[in-house]
Order: sequence, then structure tokens, then C-alpha cells
Amino acid sequence: MPTIPTYTRGEQYSAPRVLKNAPSPVRLKEAYQNTLQAAGELGQTVARLLPAKKEGQTQNSGEIKTRQALLAAASDGVQALDKVAEQVQNANSPAAADWVLLRASALAREENAQRQQASEALGQEKNLLVETGSFAPSAGALEAYLNEQLPGYESRLLSAGVSAKSAQADLAQVRGVSAQACIKRAVSAQNYQAAQGVYQKFAGSFSKAEQEDLTALIGAAKADKQAQQYWDNALTQTDGSAEARLKWAKAQTADKAVLESLSALGEQAQQQEFAQQAQAFLFLASAGTPEEARKRLALSPLKYTGAVARAVSQFGAPAPHASAGTFNRLYFSGTEKENARAFEKGEVSAREFLALSAAYSSRQAGEDDKTGAFLCAGIEAWAQKKGLSTSTQDEIKREVLCASADPQERLNALKQIKTYFDL
Repeated sequence: MPTIPTYTRGEQYSAPRVLKNAPSPVRLKEAYQNTLQAAGELGQTVARLLPAKKEGQTQNSGEIKTRQALLAAASDGVQALDKVAEQVQNANSPAAADWVLLRASALAREENAQRQQASEALGQEKNLLVETGSFAPSAGALEAYLNEQLPGYESRLLSAGVSAKSAQADLAQVRGVSAQACIKRAVSAQNYQAAQGVYQKFAGSFSKAEQEDLTALIGAAKADKQAQQYWDNALTQTDGSAEARLKWAKAQTADKAVLESLSALGEQAQQQEFAQQAQAFLFLASAGTPEEARKRLALSPLKYTGAVARAVSQFGAPAPHASAGTFNRLYFSGTEKENARAFEKGEVSAREFLALSAAYSSRQAGEDDKTGAFLCAGIEAWAQKKGLSTSTQDEIKREVLCASADPQERLNALKQIKTYFDL
């Protein structure tokens, strides 16, 4: 059985021939070693391998099976093709030409896969360098780490076929990105001195835009830390309210960045206060008796003064001039003064005033009652189908909104009301 013709990189290939007087097919001395260079000349090679077809000549079943086996093995790679190629009986046969073509394709795929794997490995190594470097506690530590690791990384880049110029550009990028990651990690840990040190050490590795971003990042972080210190100190210098703390803290500095950070701290604290107030008002509004309301107020953060104190003292009494429309309007948009004015005019009861105060506080905390708004819209749609008047719609909305702050309990209250109109 003949060995399939082969050639190596750079070797001039010539198609083998079989002597007419040879007792058996001539065996070739070397195994075929295909390369991309060989693949480039594949068309001419195949043409030389294909013998001239004689009239009436046909392929036997063994030849067909061999070619089918080669085609089936093509997706399994070069080794699989070479194993099947042992069945080829004639170096000038169609099966041999099939093998040359399929082997060149398989070899190209394998080489491409190897390049892809090498590229992925280098990409992973690059990410590891950056991630590990970001943990450096100082600029000196980061510099020492990169000086130790980058030469080996460069060597592997060059071995993978990357040009020297591209490799140098990649190394510079690793230095810059590692330094940026290190600065950001230091800032997140409030280690501003280390962040500033890394920035100064690696400033030449950053673009102008990156320098501006990093400078702003470090500056803002420093301002946040200073603002937090003023804010914490304000707790012992004031009554502890968000408004008083913010006023005291802002009086301690003229730095614009610090003042902006203090404003953000004050806004956040005020939202938290409003959220607590909302819960306290809801707790009061759900009291069963005036006595219970007084006990709950004593345990709440609310001050026992003004309209709140009057509401507790009048808890349970109806509104002299009740207006469901006024209540519904104030529930979704009323200010603190508007709510108190409606209570003083007798348009809303004490319990309803407390519910309005809870809704106002929730809005100030950034928590609008969207489910309540959806429910009121649904009530309007249902009431219109029923032909109910606007005043009746307002009464139903007020009853549902005052029933509870829980969406499901409100739905239960509405279902109960609907039964009166379905009799």
C-alpha cells in the first residue's frame, strides 16, 4: 500500500508517479506534512494529482468508501484524516486528492484554533495583571509588581506573533489600566493618600481625559470624606435633626466640593426623617381610640405640638365640614400647610389629617403612593360605568384611601363597597 505523498514547509512539491513496470505501487519515503504554504498551492497540487480519466474508467466501491471515510473524518482533524489515509491505494487516485484538500483545510482550522487559544490566554493574562495590580497598597508596590511581570508577558506576546511595536503598546496599556484600577480601589477604601501617590507615579500613562477624570474622582472622594467628618461632628453640636446638622456643617467650610457633598448628605438624611415621619403618622392614624392615639404619639418621633397635638386631642371626632374632594386632592399633592389648613377649617377629620400627613411625608421621602393613584383611577372607571356621580366617586376614594396603607386591604375595602352597588 502506498504512503500518501507529503512535503514540508518551503519544500518544492512534485507529484509522485508510478512506474508502469513496477511490480507494485511505489511507496513514498516521507509522510505528508502540510502547512499553510502548501495550502496556498493546493489548487495546482490537486490538479497534478488527478490522473487523466480514461474512457469508460470508473471508481471501484473501495475507492468510494475511502473517500466517504475521509470526508467523514474531516471534522475530526488532521490525525483522523491521516489514519483514514492509510486506506488509500494509489497516490494518483481521487482519494489522495481528497485527502490533500481535506488535510489542508483541517490543518488551517487547527492552526487558527491554536492562534485563538493563544490570544485568549494572553487576554486572560492581561486581565489578571490588571486585577492583581489594582490591589497594590502603594505606587511603589504597583511599580515593582509590573516591572516583574511585564517582561514575561511581553515575551509571550512576541512568541504569539505580535509585533514588537504592538507589544510595547499593549504593555503601556496594561500599566495605565492597572494604575487606574489601583486608584479606584484605593478611593473606594477611602485611602486617598495612596490614590494620590499612584496617580502622581503613573500620570504619564494616562491620557488627558483620563487625568481629568481621575483628578476629579480623587478630589470628590476627599471632599466626601471631609463632608462626612463635618456631618458626624454636627450630631453633637445640634439637636440632631437633619436641618440643624446641615446648617452647622456648612458653616464650617467654604470649599465648594465639600459643600456639595454636605448638601447630598443633608438631603439623604431629610428623606430618612420623612420616611420615619410617614410611618409614625400611619401608626397614629390607625389607632382605635383617642387614648391609644395619645400613647402612640408619646412613643413616636413626632413633636406633640401644633396641628399634630390638636389632631390627637380630637381623634375620632368627625369633620364638621367634611369634603371628600378636598381630602382626595390633598392626599396626592397637598403641602404640610395645606393639610393643616384643611384640618383647621374642619374639611378633614383628625384621622384624615394624620393620613394626609403620612402621604405628604412619603412624597418628601421620594415614595409616591402609585398604587393608591392606580386604585383611584380604577374607581373612576368603575364608577362611570355604574353612572355614579362625582361626589359619590370622591366618597368612595376617601373611604378606600383611609382604610389602610396596605394595597391589599384597600382592595378588600373597595370590594366591600362595590357590594352595596351590586344589590
